[in-house]
Amino acid sequence: MRGKEIKKIGDLFEKYRRRLVAPEGSVIDAFIEVVEDVLSFKIQKSKVRYTPASRTLSLTGSGIIKSEIKLHENEILNHLKGRLGEKNAPRAIL
Repeated sequence: MRGKEIKKIGDLFEKYRRRLVAPEGSVIDAFIEVVEDVLSFKIQKSKVRYTPASRTLSLTGSGIIKSEIKLHENEILNHLKGRLGEKNAPRAIL
C-alpha cells in the first residue's frame, strides 16, 4: 500500500460533489416535486424555467399559482436545499 491509508469510497467523489452543478432539468424536477409535496398541486414542467447563472426559478402561467408559491417561497427553497444541497439549490423564485 506504499504507506498510504485506504480511502473511503465516498471520499473519492468528494471533489466532484464540490465542483459539479446540478443540471437545469434535475432542479426543475426537484422543484415540481417539492411544490407537489408542500402545496398539493402539480405544475407542468413546461411552465418552469431555471437560470443556473443566477440560480433563479421562474414560472409562467396562472397568477394564483405564482402567488401561492411566493407565499411559501422560503419553505420551498429550504426543501430544495435539503434535496439538492446548498450549492445547487435555487436562491429565488420569480
